[in-house]
Amino acid sequence: MIVYNVARGWFPMKNDAETYRRQLGLKPDANFKLEIHTREELAAFLNGLMGAKAPEAPAGAVLEPVIAPPEVIERNVVEVPDYVPKFLAEAWAKREGKSIKWVSEAQTSSEQGV
Repeated sequence: MIVYNVARGWFPMKNDAETYRRQLGLKPDANFKLEIHTREELAAFLNGLMGAKAPEAPAGAVLEPVIAPPEVIERNVVEVPDYVPKFLAEAWAKREGKSIKWVSEAQTSSEQGV
């Protein structure tokens, strides 16, 4: 499931979120995309919105999402050589909705067989 958040407003459609963001005069990064893949992630998200804490949470409530398997983490990380300017790497990663993993030039050339 994918939903979008702009200034504490939730939208099922990206176009609606973008229209609202423009009405408020906010920059494009004010539109946050939230992807929920499992029931555990949804439960943790909703409990987080409600402010549920461990002492008063009902038994069986998921307060933190289950740690993602390695393939999910790899899918959401972009490897960037350390010689790429930081501002370019951050802009690209933000546009793609991914995190940055910096790699050295030596790692990059050894993977390419150079």
